[in-house]
Amino acid sequence: MTELVIVFLILIVLSIEDIRWKEVHAALLFAFFGGGCIYYLIVRQFDLDMFIGGIVSGAVILLLSLISREKLGSADGIVFASTGAFLGLNENLALILLSILSAGIGGGVMAFIFKRKGEESMPLIPFIAVGTAILAGTKL
Repeated sequence: MTELVIVFLILIVLSIEDIRWKEVHAALLFAFFGGGCIYYLIVRQFDLDMFIGGIVSGAVILLLSLISREKLGSADGIVFASTGAFLGLNENLALILLSILSAGIGGGVMAFIFKRKGEESMPLIPFIAVGTAILAGTKL
């Protein structure tokens, strides 16, 4: 549960930056990733498969970003690799699912209320924060 709180707080900071400037500084992303690796190795009961799997699940999102020519931001893939370093494979896959679900709902609401078109972009990191909050809520 502690890791979910840490991840959520970091995602709030990244969300503000993503909403304001539509980009996130690389130094913050790599500090998040490095912190996740250190946290997992020191604090959590180490399971190499879960640790590597968590990072790889985010790397797949990063690969999708490159294939789609940044339709999905590369920062989002790095964020998911970072959350995977903190959370491990199973929780990160749940987070990816919850984040995509909340982004779909949020995008639908924005399209309906603000008459947005489908080609407009929206930041994903705030929805990753929402997914983290939902995931933490299931742990209570």
